Amino acid sequence: MNEQFLPVICGFDIADYAFARIFHESLGVRSLVISDIRRGPINDSRILDVQLVPLGTLADENRFIECLRSVADAHPNQRLILCVNSDEGVEFAVRHRSELEGRWFLPYSSSDVVARANSKNAMADVFRSAGVAVPRRTVLDLREPATWKSTLETIPFPVVVKPEDGADFHFHRKQGLWKAMAIGNLDQAFVTFEEWRSHGIGVRLIVQELIPGDDTTQWVVNGYVDARGEVTAAGSGRVLLGLHQPDVIGNAAMILVQKNQGLIDAGIGAVKAAGLRGFFSLDVKVDPRTGTPYWLDLNPRIGRGHYYMKIGGIDLVRSIVADMDGEESEFQGITREGIYTVVPMLLANRRYIRDASLRKRVVALRRQGRAVNPLAYPADANARRAVYRLLNGVNQIRQMHHFYPHPTDSGF
Repeated sequence: MNEQFLPVICGFDIADYAFARIFHESLGVRSLVISDIRRGPINDSRILDVQLVPLGTLADENRFIECLRSVADAHPNQRLILCVNSDEGVEFAVRHRSELEGRWFLPYSSSDVVARANSKNAMADVFRSAGVAVPRRTVLDLREPATWKSTLETIPFPVVVKPEDGADFHFHRKQGLWKAMAIGNLDQAFVTFEEWRSHGIGVRLIVQELIPGDDTTQWVVNGYVDARGEVTAAGSGRVLLGLHQPDVIGNAAMILVQKNQGLIDAGIGAVKAAGLRGFFSLDVKVDPRTGTPYWLDLNPRIGRGHYYMKIGGIDLVRSIVADMDGEESEFQGITREGIYTVVPMLLANRRYIRDASLRKRVVALRRQGRAVNPLAYPADANARRAVYRLLNGVNQIRQMHHFYPHPTDSGF
């Protein structure tokens, strides 16, 4: 066991458990998870310790920074790695870089780069400068209803609407703001925006052309950029099924780990154009009418479905440790296919994967034992976690049938 490293993970979700898992698999270390609530993914685990903090600590900058100082004081001889996987978490880390980096390794970009990456509109300009296609889009301010009509007339319907700053969803979700929403026509847009405004939501929205295609037309590209600006890891996967609950829509439920060199190369170009450092995750949708990839988002963080890269043979921890030590790292790419899933594999059926050849490929990989749920870690197996995974699987099926009972030609 390598006790000199201590990954400190903030959160309680599947992605946070997967963070702990990749460190345990690579270095044999137990992570410290800081959370203000206990949730199934991080409970009853032998690969992590949970430090519960008062509710709201992670959302309060002063309390959060004080919490991290106390963690550093309690572990004076270990190298601390701050692992966050939310827009607001990354923004917090880079705002406080000068206070933290003496003791903490922060695998994130500078404040200006993070702000640009978290701005959907600014990233559209970066994508265009990198020579890749983006959907037509505009920016609408909910605080200025007099401008709505003229703004919306510049974009063809149907559209997808999402907060211009990804962190705004976190702060306004309880008032009804969606992470991403499809809107079919102008009248529906006016009703939706007026409802949000009446609930006190005064943010800028991206309104962008909806590219058609079900979940299987979407791809993800993830990786790592070291302090020299070199991409030391990059992989890709084809989304087989997305999550469709309003608070997690846009995240993948099931990914076919598959090397798509064209998308990887284009993604690396966009990442370099943005000046990114540390983790990155990109979302792409391929227009089934033309085969054109449209680049939707670049996130300056690891991404919820990042464990698919481990399934594909990429050891992100190796890239992180080399970066911490100021060493060059050999590039890592996808070396094997597999399936990443956080839902039961029985959903990989004719209902949701309508392409027969794609479904056949998925069935073959499943029979080869290449379908992996990051929560199902053999080194962390116990009865309580098995019961949680069973109940969580049942709940995921129920949620899918409620929010996305049948695939659509839009993915919404």
